[in-house]
Amino acid sequence: MKEIESQDFSVRWMLIAMAIFIGVELIIGGLVGNVLVGRFMSISLRFMLQGLLHLVSFFLGGLVIGIISPGVRIFEPAAGAFLSVTLMLSLSFFTPYGFIQFSMTKLLIGGAIAFGLALTGARLGERLMGNLE
Repeated sequence: MKEIESQDFSVRWMLIAMAIFIGVELIIGGLVGNVLVGRFMSISLRFMLQGLLHLVSFFLGGLVIGIISPGVRIFEPAAGAFLSVTLMLSLSFFTPYGFIQFSMTKLLIGGAIAFGLALTGARLGERLMGNLE
């Protein structure tokens, strides 16, 4: 088994990961969303599709970070995913809709799911690059 070098946590790569998650979601939403969204799609189906694309973006973003980052970066994308969920939920303070409200439960559940997906993607990316076995 290959020895993994111990690295310090990089705030820079965590912030880069946040930007990559947002970019991946925009790309996926622009490409896949435009293909799948029809004129007569129900609002429930639209929300489900948006949620699924959002989840996929955390996995793919973690994968991208695992591939492009120097050395082994696994926890940076996971922390970046949690912070991007925090950022998105904080935008709810400025929306007039009652069903889109900030709550600690939403933050913890959504953040944990994003953290896990990004962590899994980053591990796979590092394995593809030969940094983990």
